[in-house]
Parts: sequence; structure tokens; C-alpha cells
Amino acid sequence: MSKRKGKKGKKKIKGKREEPIEKAEENEVREEYGTTTGMPEGIDVWWDDFEKLEVDGKLDLLYNTFAREEEEEFWEDLFGAVDEVFNDLATKKRVEEGIKLLETLKEQRPVQYMADYMYYDYYRLHYYAPQGEKERMNEIIKHFEGDPEKGVDYIAVALDIFRLYGMAEETSELSRKAYKKLKNSEEIMSWGIDELNQRAIFCAIREYITSLNYGAEEAERAFLTDLKGLDVWDEEPATLDNERLQNTVKTLRGEIKRDWKREDFLISNANYVDNVYLFVTEFIRYLHIEKSFEWVTGDLFFELIMKYFGEIEERKGGFFFSYSEESLNAYLGSYFDFLSLNDAKGMAGLKAHEFFSSFMHQKGIIRDKELRKIERVIEELNVPLRKLYERNTWKYRFLEAWR
Repeated sequence: MSKRKGKKGKKKIKGKREEPIEKAEENEVREEYGTTTGMPEGIDVWWDDFEKLEVDGKLDLLYNTFAREEEEEFWEDLFGAVDEVFNDLATKKRVEEGIKLLETLKEQRPVQYMADYMYYDYYRLHYYAPQGEKERMNEIIKHFEGDPEKGVDYIAVALDIFRLYGMAEETSELSRKAYKKLKNSEEIMSWGIDELNQRAIFCAIREYITSLNYGAEEAERAFLTDLKGLDVWDEEPATLDNERLQNTVKTLRGEIKRDWKREDFLISNANYVDNVYLFVTEFIRYLHIEKSFEWVTGDLFFELIMKYFGEIEERKGGFFFSYSEESLNAYLGSYFDFLSLNDAKGMAGLKAHEFFSSFMHQKGIIRDKELRKIERVIEELNVPLRKLYERNTWKYRFLEAWR
């Protein structure tokens, strides 16, 4: 009875057989337990024992089971038990014991661990990232490298976690390797590949604008080569003189100063699309310079901001950056559905809009009254999120650094 609950978000993979989220119900015939006698009722007996126990007893039973030799069919069915115990421990503020369980499984049963590594590494990423565990992060990246198609949904989650904690090197390494391995895959949705490409391109830009040799001919050649490897140009000539690229680089560097007006962001303005892009790009620089955020965290905030404003249906007075409680509530809900892997990203969403509304006010794009209204809406929506934070603080440590 495998209980893979709450692990699978929307698939970026097409044409592949999905593993069941729940393999069996209580009355379904289970696989063999794998005893030396091959008794078919063995797995049923194991599960009956497991389900009668409290969390500490279940934990002991799992440790004892790890130490035994069992047939493969048994291990295929055991994932749900490990997952259940980990979540029970995490809910009881005993996440360290849950992580120890996963590390023990990885050490004693490496084959079985790697069969479901994406799910286990999902927990380990959330736990180790705020501790800056570089060695653990590199290990997890190598797991994804082995079969990126299998773990593509979790690669996206890993990139979110890396960006939430400002882990630029890890973001760059994983996004580049995943994109280059998957860009020609027929099993991955094109938008999933595009997301990987966008992450990798931003990392290339970040590395260029922070280079000590920025602007030098050697640095420009290296930057051009880097972007070529990421397929920035399709049929047009590969050149750094591309207007959008130059505007992006110079905006992030602070070399272009613009005197924005509210009218620049009215959808009736012929240039509003470009204006929106450049303004939110300025927001990335604002976060880095004035709030000390890593550039890759700013890139995540850019994504969160553009997702909200790109999906709202009504804009007051034709103003692109329009807020409403209903729209923000729906926006947050998209990150917290039952099978979502993106709850951490959702927790960051309101904070991103809190910073962005303040940035707009600072730039004179919204008035005092508008800012206060946005702040009230954000505060109301924060109430249920605080309860979620209290239950799962271990997953949302990044919020502590943003206060």
C-alpha cells in the first residue's frame, strides 16, 4: 500500500507512464513481503503491524526493516511507509529524526533510495539548503544528472529552493546541465525546457555583470560564448548588441536610469510590454542593492511578480500593476493545491509583492493610499500563511532572512 501523497505536481513530462500517487487501498492485494519462505501474506502482515503502531514504533520498524534483506517487490511498496513516517515526524517538530531516517535509507539501501530519490531529495533540499550544506547540494545535483527526465519536476523545485536561499552556484550548475541534457528531449513539455533555459540565461547574465572584468573584450567574448551555448539566438546573428540583452544588462548594472511614470504601465501605452519588463528588471537590482538579496533570488521574485500580473483578468483603469484581494488570493491558491510541490514558492509570493509594492511607491508609480490598501490585503492573506509557517517552519527558513 504505497502512499505517495502530495508529491507530484503538474507533470512537465509527456508520453511517460506516471507512477501512481497511491498504489493501493486498504483492501487491495499487496505485493509479497519477501520473506525467505516467499509467503504471499508477508507484506500484508508487515503493513498490519505498521498501521497499528504510533510514530516511534513505525520508526523502529523501518530501521529494523532496512537492516534485513528483502525482495525488490517489497521495497517498491515500502515508499509510502517511509514517506508517512517522515511527514509525521516533521509535523511533530522532529524533522531531524525524519532526515536521519532518509540518510539511513540512503546509506543502507542505496539502490532503493535512488529508485525514489526525487521524493527523498525534495525533503533533504528543504532541510539542508538553509544550512548552506554545499556538499549535500552537490550530491543532490548529481542525482538529477543521472536521469534528468525522470526528475524534471523536482529539478524545477530544486532550482526554486536554491534561489530562495540565494545559492547562485547551485542554480547555475543545475539549470545549465539540465537544459543541455533535456533541450532535445521529446519527453519534456516545451515550456518546461524554456523555464530551464531562462534560469540558465539569467545565471549567465549574473556572472557577466558581477565579473571583475565586466565590459572588457575578454569578458564579452566569454559572455557571448556562454549565451551561444544556451541557444539565446535562433536564426538571427549572435551578437551582444541585441537591444533587449543590452537593456537587461545595463538595467541590472544600474547604467540606465529611467524616470518612470504611471502612464508608462497603462495597457493603452504602445510600449507598455517593454516598460513592464524593464521596470521589473530594475526591481531585481533594487532587491540586490537595497535589500542585499542575491541576484538569483531577485530572478525568482521577477518570476513571481510576472506570474501574478500576467494572469489577472481585470485591471483598474487599464493599469498593468493592478492589485485586488480576489486576484491575490487566487494567485496564492495556485501554489497550495493538494499535489503541489510549490508551497515554498507560494510562501515567498506575498513577500515578493510586499517588496514590489514598496518599490512602486518609492518610484512614484502608486500613491500612498494605494500602497496602504495593498499592505492591508497582504496582511489579511498573511494570516493563514503564518499558521502554515508555524507548522512547517523547517521548510520556510528563508522567510527569517527577509524580515
